[in-house]
Amino acid sequence: MYKIASQYGVVTEFRDVDELCFTWQVEAPAGGLPPYEQIALGSLGRLADDVALAGRRDDGAFEFLYGGGAFEAWLGASLRGLPIDGLERNFRDAIGDALEAARSRRTPAATIARSIRDGLVRTREIVAFPLSSHWGVTLFLVFARERASKYDLVDAIYRATDDGLATLAAVHAGRRIVDFDIVSLNASASRLFGGAERDLQWRRLSEIVPAWMANGAFERLSTIFHSAIHDTFEVSHRAADGGVLHLRLSAAPMGDLIGVTLTDITALKAREASFRLLFESNPMPMWVHDPQSLRIVAVNDAAVAHYGYPRERFLGSTLFDLYAEEEWPAVTIAHENPANRRPSDRVWANRTADGRAIKVQNYAREIMFDDSPAILLAIVDVTEQREQAARIAHLAHHDPLTGLANRVLFRMRLTEGLQRLEGSEDRLSVLYLDLDGFKDVNDAFGHPIGDRLLIAVAERLRHTLEPGDIVARVGGDEFAIVQFGAGAPEADRLAERIVTEVSLAYEIDGHAATVGASVGISVAPIDSGDADILLKNADIALYRAKADGRGLHRFFEPEMAASILVRRTLEADLRHALLVGEFQIYYQPLIDIESGRIVAAEALLRWFHPTRGSVPPIDFIPLAEETGLITPIGEWVLREACREAASWSEPIGVCVNLSPAQFRSRALAASVLSALATSGLAPQRLELEITESVLLAENQAHLAVLHQLRSLGVCISMDDFGTGYSSLSYLRSFPFDKIKIDRSFVKELPDNHECGAIVRAVAGIGQCLGVATVAEGVETHEQLARLREEGCTQMQGFLFSRPAPAAEMRRMLADPGERWGEDASAA
Repeated sequence: MYKIASQYGVVTEFRDVDELCFTWQVEAPAGGLPPYEQIALGSLGRLADDVALAGRRDDGAFEFLYGGGAFEAWLGASLRGLPIDGLERNFRDAIGDALEAARSRRTPAATIARSIRDGLVRTREIVAFPLSSHWGVTLFLVFARERASKYDLVDAIYRATDDGLATLAAVHAGRRIVDFDIVSLNASASRLFGGAERDLQWRRLSEIVPAWMANGAFERLSTIFHSAIHDTFEVSHRAADGGVLHLRLSAAPMGDLIGVTLTDITALKAREASFRLLFESNPMPMWVHDPQSLRIVAVNDAAVAHYGYPRERFLGSTLFDLYAEEEWPAVTIAHENPANRRPSDRVWANRTADGRAIKVQNYAREIMFDDSPAILLAIVDVTEQREQAARIAHLAHHDPLTGLANRVLFRMRLTEGLQRLEGSEDRLSVLYLDLDGFKDVNDAFGHPIGDRLLIAVAERLRHTLEPGDIVARVGGDEFAIVQFGAGAPEADRLAERIVTEVSLAYEIDGHAATVGASVGISVAPIDSGDADILLKNADIALYRAKADGRGLHRFFEPEMAASILVRRTLEADLRHALLVGEFQIYYQPLIDIESGRIVAAEALLRWFHPTRGSVPPIDFIPLAEETGLITPIGEWVLREACREAASWSEPIGVCVNLSPAQFRSRALAASVLSALATSGLAPQRLELEITESVLLAENQAHLAVLHQLRSLGVCISMDDFGTGYSSLSYLRSFPFDKIKIDRSFVKELPDNHECGAIVRAVAGIGQCLGVATVAEGVETHEQLARLREEGCTQMQGFLFSRPAPAAEMRRMLADPGERWGEDASAA
């Protein structure tokens, strides 16, 4: 490639062109064109035969002013005054494109012109140089010279097949291929392109089949040209009659030409589309039949196997041989009306080869098969489905786990019972019960054991009922009962029996499980004669039973609705509080008994409602745990406490309480890690406090979470130690960093010797295990003295500080000389 010419995108085989580009470049003034006199007069020498001079007429069209001998011989005409539009198409387009590009870019521009002579494709370079003139118009020096390479057209054609044949030449813009010229084509190719050969020759693909420029065909042809590798691919475009024409292109490169064979595969594609729906290996029985004669013309293996007929017998049959005789009129009607061939829910009676009657549904589709209209029929055997209808109806009205009635059947039976009450003195009672502690069993032993427990509870409930009554499972661990002909006395006795029976221990797969039951009762028609209202009232009574301590039963009373409304309003306010920032964290310091220094601070949640004022934690924490709000609230406390502690002037610990409900969230460890990362707090400064309920029944999942938290570097404390049944065993289950003695033991000091003994024992355990022991609720100097005597290492309580806002906590830490409990030491 010549460097000067390539600067203008001119690809040439001739040094003369490069020298002309050099001269044009040297003579061109800054921002202008070189003068005509310097380039075209007297200095062309041997190039004079290969060049012509062109200009533009007033109408903007190009015309020749004069031409050299070789140039005129190539075009076969005298060039003086000859318009470019008067040339043959292939010459006109090539020279016109070069001139237009030179005019618009004001730089040399090149194209290629091809012609066929004596069966050879000849290629001639065209380069146009824009020039200025003293007449004030732009002139163009046009260079044209034939390249040495020539290609036999016949040879290119015979590289293809007997179908449509065409020879394509790449159209370049610089190095980039922008289109293809149709150099030659045969009659079949002309038909496929939708025109006459004489009209299509020398036309560009983008004009003839513009769809090829966008559907990938142009890119494939360009790749063939650049790679010089034969390729075969399929392409489609819309024919002149409006239909879609599918072609297979087999293209072979030849120098700077491409020979292409075009095969019409439109009919083949139509057949493939039909057969695509009729896969022989499809497990669904299918056949194809003629819509007029109803004769079966194709059948798949699944249909042969399902009906039991040999394939030959199948193909010699009509639909009347397969359908039961009573279906023949309907079969005829269905095929006389095409709309009836569409998929429907109609069930047809068919017969198999062994005479067995089966029920099927037909799904039909109209297709072309062997160039004729046909019906593709897919068969769905619903015989077993029909036989299972009764079982399905049972499942539609019964709980699949326990076999009890579900909510739908329960409401139907309740409605029927209420209708029978109209105009009579009879009563009807609805009992709504919920299992107490079921979630703990699920968490401790897993859902399979929980499911087995629900089945056992359902069986006990069945045995408590009188004949004719109904019990239903209406929720996860919720059940409802209708006592027909029963008033309040009968419902009272049944509720007591249910609470007693359900609360007895269960033995399930070697596990001992215990749950309780709370029951709410409403009586019709006293409380209501409407099924939905009765259920709602029983549900409200259930809430009261659970609020009063669980393991109880309560009858509905109208005033209960108001208390439930209060509870639900509180729940709504609680959700709102988290969104609008009504929560604050107060901090209560933990004091080292020996040094009197603050060593940590416990983060305690406070809620300041705009109208309720300060809401005690005892009023909203249990509700948050019951509703699941404790998880997002706990995450907020964790983030805020870590952020605040990171700002303290002293690197003391911050203690954050974790609810058992938070352990049921898989994201607990991730929340802790995020809070530490976001705040920048050192992990060892974070102390997470848990109660014994977290380790109920040595829950392995909760232990795994504790070990995961421990691996983050945080400290784990056992809170309220000594209040549960298995405190010592929990110390064996997990290596705690700190033990907090419950305030109930500290409160009785120093007078209660039993409490003193317990405190002494816990402090001794802490010393043996090498962990800190914290006494909670220290309020008097006497208590402090006794705790120091018994060996406790840390203390917390009103004697030192009530829980205080974050600003007050920062003030305490800002005075490094302040010691707590010095007066108490003196006492």
